[in-house]
Amino acid sequence: MQSNEDKNLIVAKLDDGENLFESLENIIEKHEIRSGLILSGIGMLRNFVLGYYNGSEYQKKKFADPCELLSLQGSISTEGETVIHLHTSLADEKQNVIGGHLFEAEVCSLNEIVIRKLDDVVLSRRLNPATGLKELQIS
Repeated sequence: MQSNEDKNLIVAKLDDGENLFESLENIIEKHEIRSGLILSGIGMLRNFVLGYYNGSEYQKKKFADPCELLSLQGSISTEGETVIHLHTSLADEKQNVIGGHLFEAEVCSLNEIVIRKLDDVVLSRRLNPATGLKELQIS
């Protein structure tokens, strides 16, 4: 993994075989990110789990084969517990697109990720009993 920061914009390159979420946690620690936005991510993923929220729970599906990472966006909050909330779109070898909430993933070949570190906006998560989700709180 490589990363560098320019005026709160962090550019990272993740290498083949890295756990995406563990690498993002290392970037959060290295760049002292309290709150942030994952603006983009491209490359490839394998061994990933996507989820679809049906209104009461996530329906999860595991994919083993490599897929092209078309987009990766999300938020980072570290108030209380660290939460990396990611959504993604991926394409298989036939250019069929799948997507959803990303629960786990392994980098295949490489990933290029851009993160915006926030200074004056604090993101946190709080459980909403009505939805059962840890919803974003902005202050």
